[in-house]
Formats: sequence, structure tokens, C-alpha cells
Amino acid sequence: MSDEQTAIRIADRLRDLTGAGKLKWVDAGQLGPWGTWPGQVFKVAVEDGTFAQIAEVPVPNSSIYSYYLGVAEGKPEIFEVNAQGRADEIFGFFAEGYPAEPTDEKLKLLQALKELYFTARDNARGTRQKVERFEQLLERLA
Repeated sequence: MSDEQTAIRIADRLRDLTGAGKLKWVDAGQLGPWGTWPGQVFKVAVEDGTFAQIAEVPVPNSSIYSYYLGVAEGKPEIFEVNAQGRADEIFGFFAEGYPAEPTDEKLKLLQALKELYFTARDNARGTRQKVERFEQLLERLA
């Protein structure tokens, strides 16, 4: 299996577990800088002391975003996105926001990481619960 296939499998599994309510993501703030702007990161802890993070990384001077998925062991507060890698990182992968050579696998990877990013963001911010409360308010007004 290629690293791209591994990243797709991990991203899909994290997305599914998050959707099922088995994982809780936290907003890790903005890390970077990525070119001229920082990237927005969300992190999640897994039972065995392993952590995952997903980051949306702006491409300088464009409206395109790349995505980074990383897995590390250890303390989550020291787990930062770093292109050079870290001693505690066991897996890290970037998906280009606009692949230079857009193969089916690269496009699938980009879509998987993008979906995971939005799922993690919504989970960390409680978006679903806020929308449900809003709908309940609307029902009471009707």
C-alpha cells in the first residue's frame, strides 16, 4: 500500500468515527506560518496515547487550500505540523490543494482529507448541536 492509500484509509476511518460520536476533536488554533498565513489545525486523542491532527493550509497568494494529516505519539501540546517531521510523529501526509499531476489517487486523497478537516472542524465547534438547537427554536416559533 502506498502512503496515499494509507492516508485515505486513516482519514476515512477518523471521519466515520467522528460522525458516529466516538471521537471528539479540539481546536488546536493556528499553527504556521504556512508561507504568509497560518494553517488552522484540529486534533484528536485516541485511547492508546496516539494523536491525530488535520490542518487546512492556505497556499500563498491564492484561494487554494492544501490539507495535512498527521499521527503522533506523546503529548498533544507538542505535536505541531512540521514539514521536516518530528521524533514523535509516526505518519504525516500533505494533499496538495491543486495537485501538479492530478492522478485519481491524489484527487481522492485531497477529497478524503478535506472531508476529514470539515468533519473535525464541525465536531470541535459543536456545529451539529448548534444547528439542531436553531431548528428547535424555529419549530417553537412556527
